[in-house]
Amino acid sequence: MEGSELQTQSRKGKMAVIYSAKGGVGKTSLAVNLAIALHKKKLQVALMDGDFQFGDVNVAMDIGSSFSITDAADSIDKLDTYRLNHLLSKHSSGVHVLSAPESPELADLITTAIISKVCETILKEYDYLIVDSGVGLNDQTLSFMEIADEILLMTTLELISIKNTKRLLKVFETLEMRNKVKVVLNRSTMESVIEASQVPEILGVDHLYSIPNNFSVASKSLNLGIPFVTGKPSSDIAKAVFKIAANLDSNEQLLEERKKQPLLDKLFSLKRKKGGNSVGIIRKDERKI
Repeated sequence: MEGSELQTQSRKGKMAVIYSAKGGVGKTSLAVNLAIALHKKKLQVALMDGDFQFGDVNVAMDIGSSFSITDAADSIDKLDTYRLNHLLSKHSSGVHVLSAPESPELADLITTAIISKVCETILKEYDYLIVDSGVGLNDQTLSFMEIADEILLMTTLELISIKNTKRLLKVFETLEMRNKVKVVLNRSTMESVIEASQVPEILGVDHLYSIPNNFSVASKSLNLGIPFVTGKPSSDIAKAVFKIAANLDSNEQLLEERKKQPLLDKLFSLKRKKGGNSVGIIRKDERKI
């Protein structure tokens, strides 16, 4: 089944993909804490580690797992909600986790058909599926994005991160996926030559989600495997994630039907054309940059 066909009558839940142009911007941390924040709203939430080579969700949540998505791949033709639930690990928060493969070389076994089937099965059972995706625009990440209702595109105030995020937004426009992308500015209060208030204008977005810089809480959370929305729920970064969760949960508008053209074809078409600080939402500054 193609990703564009997954929003059918049998689909119960919504799906959000956490993505970034580069690593080290807090993608896994947001995925883990957002999943728990949504579960605290009385939603049934599943979290998938979509970084099939070097996923860190298990570490960030301090959970061990005997199964991973590779086990689902081994019996993909027989996969149903009953079988899939046996492959999910239940975190103490109540979130159910589908782990990444144990070894990086197993990542190639996870095809787009497997991704579609697994997501389809999860979305029949759960209110929300959060995917911590890998970095890069490959078959696997594009498959997640095609199925997703929302893409949370993470960036920071670093110049390289902003530059690559702006380029990605243009790619999403070409892929006809721009309407499902929301920008998340992480570490928005860090010292930088770029100010947080300038980012909406630079990226050409009307608003974005903002998460303040709190290295002490974020780092300790990852090292201990205790998500900060449970370990430090009153911290500024936890409040920011709760606000994102509230916005996601209140967004009842489903996305328009996907176009039939495969995403990779659209990417190749793009190449041919070229020839070669507060917690919450930051709105576009009126100043020209």
